Amino acid sequence: MNKPSIGIFGSAFDPPSLGHQNVLQQVSGHFDLILLVPSASHAFNKRSLPFDIRVEMLDLFIKSADVDCPLETCELEVQLLTRNPRKPVYTFDLLEALEREYQGKAVLTFIRGPDNANPETWNRFYRAQDIEERWSIITAEERLNVRSSKVRAILNDPMTADGMITTLDDFLLPSVSAYIRKYKLYTHSP
Repeated sequence: MNKPSIGIFGSAFDPPSLGHQNVLQQVSGHFDLILLVPSASHAFNKRSLPFDIRVEMLDLFIKSADVDCPLETCELEVQLLTRNPRKPVYTFDLLEALEREYQGKAVLTFIRGPDNANPETWNRFYRAQDIEERWSIITAEERLNVRSSKVRAILNDPMTADGMITTLDDFLLPSVSAYIRKYKLYTHSP
């Protein structure tokens, strides 16, 4: 009997975007399940919306994402942060904790997005070489240049450089976009 193959895809998911969906579409054929792991304390000190709000958006994303593999939110980073609140949760520590949790009953593979595959970024990862040596890694290609940072910028100022209003339709799933609009997230209105 073959062990199930589980992909581990971590991100701030601030918010989950069509770029995330594209990465998942590229790799979904390799896995029986993909765990989406929102960061609880980002190792590169990125500021994010509160964890519970990002998890709610991620759950909406999972329900409507067009991916040929089951997706599941994994909140393990919160537990790891609770155990050591003064330290960011590193990818190495997350993978090690998941390895303990599955106790050899699954094959774990780290899914790396194209932004983190950039050597300048990847080399900043805590124990990057150890991750490469200890776990399988699958890296998605840059096929859709959609970043959460662009979504946040649009929400703060929908006027693009050429004076045209930019909508979120090319960046987010409708369910995530509706949630952001409903709760007026990422806007800094007076």
